[in-house]
Amino acid sequence: MGKKILVIGGVAAGATAAAKARRTDETAEITILEKNGYVSFANCGIPYYIGNVIKSRNSLLLQNAKSLKKRYNIDVYTNTEAIRIDPDKKIVFAKNNRDENLTFNYDKLILCNGAKTIIPQIEGISEIDYFTVRSIEDMDKIKDFIEDHKPESACVIGAGYIGIETSEALMHCGLKVTVVEALPHILPTFSPEVSLKIYEKMSSCGITLKTETKIVKAYKQDNKIILLSEKGESFTTDLLIIATGVKPDVELAKTAGLEIGLAGGVMVNSRMETSVADIYAAGDLVEKKDIITGNYILAPLAGPANREGRVAGCNAAGGNLEYKGTLRTAIVSFENACCAQTGLSHKEAIKYGFDASFTYTEDPNHVEYYPDPKYIFIKLIFDRKTGKILGAEASGENGVERRIDVISTAIFAGLTVYDLGEIDFCYSPPYGAAKDPVNISGLVATNFINGSSLITPQQFLEIYSSELQILDVRTRIEFKSYRVKNARNIYVNDLRESIAELDKNRPVYIYCAVGYRGYVATKLLRSYGFDAYNISGGIEAIKRTAKIKSMEVIDAGNS
Repeated sequence: MGKKILVIGGVAAGATAAAKARRTDETAEITILEKNGYVSFANCGIPYYIGNVIKSRNSLLLQNAKSLKKRYNIDVYTNTEAIRIDPDKKIVFAKNNRDENLTFNYDKLILCNGAKTIIPQIEGISEIDYFTVRSIEDMDKIKDFIEDHKPESACVIGAGYIGIETSEALMHCGLKVTVVEALPHILPTFSPEVSLKIYEKMSSCGITLKTETKIVKAYKQDNKIILLSEKGESFTTDLLIIATGVKPDVELAKTAGLEIGLAGGVMVNSRMETSVADIYAAGDLVEKKDIITGNYILAPLAGPANREGRVAGCNAAGGNLEYKGTLRTAIVSFENACCAQTGLSHKEAIKYGFDASFTYTEDPNHVEYYPDPKYIFIKLIFDRKTGKILGAEASGENGVERRIDVISTAIFAGLTVYDLGEIDFCYSPPYGAAKDPVNISGLVATNFINGSSLITPQQFLEIYSSELQILDVRTRIEFKSYRVKNARNIYVNDLRESIAELDKNRPVYIYCAVGYRGYVATKLLRSYGFDAYNISGGIEAIKRTAKIKSMEVIDAGNS
């Protein structure tokens, strides 16, 4: 037999590492230890099985001990937890579910034991029944509870990716759902103006959303769970889910003396080697290099875990691969509303020293004359000096994922906002437009860098008052539907003939629906000597930002 490769943990990183190790070295003796009962499963599909979108439980079980042995000649020990590593003797000490002590020798060790759910400090939480959403066992417990106890209500603590997806699943099960989030808005990794799309969809579906609400106490009363918030609010529920994020499970790594990074994960190099010889690590356990900043961060996502596992498995078996890092590209949805992101947020870009700015665009996923266009709202973050793309966020219904994937690819390739306007997209009326929303976002950012007098809705609302000269350049019908308070309506096509109606001695703040007509009007007025500014993203972006700031700047109804 060849070298002994021992993998601790299965799922995305571990199962991938073991399979790649086999493809790299047919002679290696490869073993996986998995503390749960399932070695390879689609954990991202768990909420969709709970909510009956995915009908077959078996479809989530990608590989098992028998299939891995048959195809890859890998030995799998499920329900077997590694408890200590002796790196000098190259021994792993483990215990199975029969309480038997086991030892495993290795030549190369790959740690893929992942992350664990963060359980918030809530008085009494250990004395009540609650559920997490990490494993097949978690999934089965939730399904069984719903079937056996017929709960009418559910509360999800945490409004990140898993919290949102699980709340949708519970709604599909017919439960009245409340989502509680300690931070100011749901999906905290997104900007609030982007996550607003999902917030509004959840609200319209009857989900009760409580942000800036920290649960501090929990207890059982008459078969109900009572939750008390820091502000004195009380929530009663039949079913409690905790989805407050995860952190790397580094306790086993510490027994081997592995270096732990500042973010709390195991430190690895580009070959997925740890600080201890012959020990590799991958997946949610490790810190990952941020491609844009070069800093090491946590990114508990399936894509990076799979790629890291592949690199670790290859190199442990004698190959030579490198993992370049992550952009944290991700997507989340609720019903037909979704949000996606890649790279840095604007706040992060500022934090890391970039001369960062952003633009808003909102354009249809395909040409407007083709039936049922769906608008995609894009926030593009970039460096004003270099045009370097730093990140993007988008929300909408159809085609959001495609646009963020393209921008992620552009960042990875080192393209700038100038390049985004030049990218070739396939075009047919059902699928796109001659200018794709990504092209438009790049063109708008380019114009901004080149001095197009663009201001953000945030900047506009900071100075907003009834004294401002505000110009709405949409049609009269659009203006009658809703508008910014105190705005004057002159349709962009009539602007040349109506310039005398405007005060040339005062700044003019211009908006249309989503930005383009405002841009045309701004260029026109500036050519006539006006101090004119186009509001990025138009009134749609103003509405989003005003809602977040709780500002009443929109008038609705006929005039």
